Amino acid sequence: MVQNEGEEDGFVIAAFSDPSGQLAEQAETIMAAISIEEYLPLVGALRKTPQGYLWSSYDAEADVLYINFKKPARATHSEMTDDDAIIRYEGDEIVGMTILHASKRRAGI
Repeated sequence: MVQNEGEEDGFVIAAFSDPSGQLAEQAETIMAAISIEEYLPLVGALRKTPQGYLWSSYDAEADVLYINFKKPARATHSEMTDDDAIIRYEGDEIVGMTILHASKRRAGI
């Protein structure tokens, strides 16, 4: 049950009545699964992208991280780097990269 709801500085503020404690328990589970601090290093990487966009996906079975800077990314050619990454180009513009052995690499880009 919502007891109080308002908007302040662009944020929605809501207070809930939860006598059973179930909502609080669910919120703790969600907060444990999502740590905002882990994603903040992406801001630096995003600021360096030509378009300011980044789409990514991770294939756990192949241990490959796919990163695209443009959608749709239509690569005209690519190159393999010495450290097992594939840089994809559309003309002279870098439109994405594929990082092999992603989980084995050092975190904290």
